[in-house]
Amino acid sequence: AGTVPAKTEIAGNFPNPFNPKTTIRFALSSDETVHLNVYDLGGRMVKTLVNGPMSADNHEVVWDGKDDSGNRVARGVYFYKLVAGDFNATEKMVMLK
Repeated sequence: AGTVPAKTEIAGNFPNPFNPKTTIRFALSSDETVHLNVYDLGGRMVKTLVNGPMSADNHEVVWDGKDDSGNRVARGVYFYKLVAGDFNATEKMVMLK
């Protein structure tokens, strides 16, 4: 058990660019219902990574480069959006082939 993060924030994804998977890191300063989704350049949701309650802590979620149907996504630019309570942030990532 570590120290509860002082603020909710996205700590980025690594590696970026990536292939075939990337790890998205974020911190929660309080227990929240979290939504972490991946979107394509057109704004279409590609993958739901987190949809539910999470505890205040540092978290890591791996995206395997597949959509909600289990299909590999095309190379290119994607965005991941973290919504936790009042916090809302979007970051860019690039998938290489």
